[in-house]
Amino acid sequence: MRSARLGPASRGGGEFDHDAFVYRSTDELAEFGVAFVESGLATGGEVFIAGAAAGVAALRAALGGEPAGVSLRNTSEWAPHPATRLRAFHRLVTSRLRAGVPTLHLMGEPLWPSGPPAIRMEWARYESVLNAVLAPFPVTLICLYNGLLLAPELVADAGRTHPEFVDAAGARPTGAFEPPATLLRQWTPEAAPPPAGATVLADPQSPTTARGAVTEAARRVGVDAPRTEDLGIAVSEVLTNAALHAGGATRVAMWTEAGRFVCQVDDAGPGMDDPLAGYRPPSPDEVAGRGLWLARQLVELLQIMPGGSAGTTVRLHVPLGAARAA
Repeated sequence: MRSARLGPASRGGGEFDHDAFVYRSTDELAEFGVAFVESGLATGGEVFIAGAAAGVAALRAALGGEPAGVSLRNTSEWAPHPATRLRAFHRLVTSRLRAGVPTLHLMGEPLWPSGPPAIRMEWARYESVLNAVLAPFPVTLICLYNGLLLAPELVADAGRTHPEFVDAAGARPTGAFEPPATLLRQWTPEAAPPPAGATVLADPQSPTTARGAVTEAARRVGVDAPRTEDLGIAVSEVLTNAALHAGGATRVAMWTEAGRFVCQVDDAGPGMDDPLAGYRPPSPDEVAGRGLWLARQLVELLQIMPGGSAGTTVRLHVPLGAARAA
């Protein structure tokens, strides 16, 4: 492997380098990972890797543990949702750069779920959004894709969310990369109406009343207390956003599907032009603009879509049952 290729310093420094690595065995991943670690440490930077358990174990064995400046994590345990992982990577990068680390080498393996297509799509959207959120920083990020286990369409999407594929021979353009705003618009469908049998609030204009109705409905169908509390806060943020920018909510509907409780908030405002709304972490000095970002952190999935006839639709998804222990 040409290890110099893997460091941002080799590309002029100060730029975000975002590649995809499709591996087909833990041995291949470990060999690649060792070269990646060596390259990162050679720049004077730090290395952070969150991968599947078997791959991390193989890499740890090849490295003889975790050398100074290297952190290895299980991707199933480290910020295992798209929104919280986006926040975690951003926090990691900004905190370590503020501490004086000159550059960071990161590897991350998306936690592709077996649930509904909308949940899987959110991980693909996350991969795209990384290009915008980490763009200002001197970081190399390689996203890991298991070529034996993943569906071919997921690997194909990696070409749209990453400028390059990289392997032991070097890097090559994917030939399919699209800027995040362009790709997210393509991946944002128009909202369908709530299903027959959904509960619809008679008066969604009062955020307090609507929040109480949503949390009560969530409790009745089996959402546990911590998730219900988070959902209530997220719904309040969405309703407040609708009141500030769209004249208030016109409908709040609730139903269950595929083991999840879904709450939909509709408004009749001018629509939302920014496909990255709620994905960019707010800066510390921002007073406004935190609502959708906070709401994304609190639920399993938040979708922002054009309304069926006008305005914007926001859907919040939370799993039924108890949260898995950390």
